Amino acid sequence: MENDFNSLYPPKPFLENEPVRQGHMAVTVFSLLLFALSFVLFFGDELFFLIQLLAVLIIHEGGHYLFMKLYKYENVRMLFIPLMGAFVHGKKESYRQRESLMVVLAGPIPGIIIGVVLWILGFNWEIGWMVETSMLFFVVNILNLLPILPLDGGRMLNILFFEKIELFQVIFSFISSLSLIAIGYFMEWYIILIFGFLMGFQVRNLHRRYLIHKGLKEDDVNFNSTYDNLSDRSYHFVKNQVLEHTPGLRRFVENMEGEDTKTVVANEVKNMLVPPMEQDITRFMKFLVILAWILAIFGPIYLMWSQGLFKNISDAV
Repeated sequence: MENDFNSLYPPKPFLENEPVRQGHMAVTVFSLLLFALSFVLFFGDELFFLIQLLAVLIIHEGGHYLFMKLYKYENVRMLFIPLMGAFVHGKKESYRQRESLMVVLAGPIPGIIIGVVLWILGFNWEIGWMVETSMLFFVVNILNLLPILPLDGGRMLNILFFEKIELFQVIFSFISSLSLIAIGYFMEWYIILIFGFLMGFQVRNLHRRYLIHKGLKEDDVNFNSTYDNLSDRSYHFVKNQVLEHTPGLRRFVENMEGEDTKTVVANEVKNMLVPPMEQDITRFMKFLVILAWILAIFGPIYLMWSQGLFKNISDAV
């Protein structure tokens, strides 16, 4: 029946697969140098903090990178974003829950463990820089474990529960964005303030994605597919939903013609698809992952609280 309906729709545009690129290491080094240069321009007297921050980011993103390579991801690359952070990108044709979770958790979990070790050693040996570095490990990795896309915590929940978590992520991202803006403003932590505003843009994108997927479910369209395996009928419905919820793109399509326009729309359709994933994790394993996630977030917080850190900060403020 799907094939009969499919013949009623024009064929979807052809998209070339991304070629396997070389030279990722040079791009990574260049982006790292750009990150360091921008940091020095804004915070010239904090060179030791820059070294600490780079070490934390490299260890975090290095975990993602190594596991992507282990599981045969293609075009794996690590990039640093000036004054923001870093990320690792890669893809493959088919995914498995267990492998995807290992890739996601390979970033924050080792960072949390290293932070705990440095915290204990730093306090026992009374080494200030070691305690400071452990706190940086905690902050970076705990923030990444928040249940917000595209952070690691949001990706983890997405892997475990898929579309059931989409609306929750929109609501939690909105609340988190407002909270970070408020904290950054009142505490005069302007990096947190900027991050809160940037998260606000992400909330809009998450809400748009949620509405598109909701409309597709109502139309009984399967969007758990790769672009190559997407039927012409499904492409038609996804395209309509994308144009309905993206006014800027809709105006662009109405005013422009040609193959380039079709390619732009096709790429937007591709971005709305959720690649199929083999379900190979039991309920008990999900429970263990959630437990480890909670411990990774609240364990370091309890460790710092038990040493009176938060009391000292409140007294200083």
